[in-house]
Amino acid sequence: MIQALHAILGSNYDGGKVSGPKVTLLYGCRTRADILGRRMLDNWKTLHPNQLKVEYILSQEYTSEWNGLRGHIDGSLIQKHFPNKNEQLQVWICGPPPMYKALSGPREESDKVSGVLAELGYTAEQVFKF
Repeated sequence: MIQALHAILGSNYDGGKVSGPKVTLLYGCRTRADILGRRMLDNWKTLHPNQLKVEYILSQEYTSEWNGLRGHIDGSLIQKHFPNKNEQLQVWICGPPPMYKALSGPREESDKVSGVLAELGYTAEQVFKF
């Protein structure tokens, strides 16, 4: 995903203008320590505020210092961040097998969508499993 984001955002500061596709990254992991590349992602958010949004969702962060989202990526979170589902919207999935099972169906079945994304009406043409 980092390589894809780098290609989408480019390496140059865009002055806050949207010069490519808008991206919302729902980044789920267990704890703050598990967020890979957080400094880089946060920097990109700052450099591309109109193009990149990042939401960290932590499932096992029990400290009171974490003010972000807790739990898992689910249908309500997807609907909140992608309320206007249209045929141009793409969903990219990358994670462990239980995440694929819950959200989109097995990674090996790239021509099928099941799970939460199927329930929300996403098609195989919109869902990319990495």
